[in-house]
Amino acid sequence: MTAWQALTDFFKRYTRFIGTSSRSAFNWIVWFWGVIYLIVAVLIIVVAGLGVFFGKHGDTATDTTPFLGTIILVALSVMVLSIIVIIPNLALYARRLHDMGFSGWWQIVPMIVNATITLIIIFFTNNNEQFYWLQSTISLVFALWLSFSKSKPNSPYS
Repeated sequence: MTAWQALTDFFKRYTRFIGTSSRSAFNWIVWFWGVIYLIVAVLIIVVAGLGVFFGKHGDTATDTTPFLGTIILVALSVMVLSIIVIIPNLALYARRLHDMGFSGWWQIVPMIVNATITLIIIFFTNNNEQFYWLQSTISLVFALWLSFSKSKPNSPYS
């Protein structure tokens, strides 16, 4: 499956939680959204860096409100994009799990683990910044498992 076919399939079957999605279709979409979010993160860093640079190195101390506004606009755009693609992503993960011979409900396990870790961090630790890498690691391991696991030919979900 090509990248364009995977992207069109992603949006055509955005609410379809039945059936299967191939490993290549899953990988194309994960890489696509990963690159999009990486570009947005770099854009935020560049805009914030320019704001700090020009605010401190200009002739006079400038107001950084326009740069902060740009960062907020980009962050809100990412949040809206995430909300738009959350259902298609859940459907894609369910179809990929079906392709591997598992129930689509298995995608809830990393969500529950991440929510539990977040609650533990919030209520039982003083240094919250120390454990934030853990949620990302769990999500990354789950995505890598879906990316590299083989399809099951006679899946009951086919």
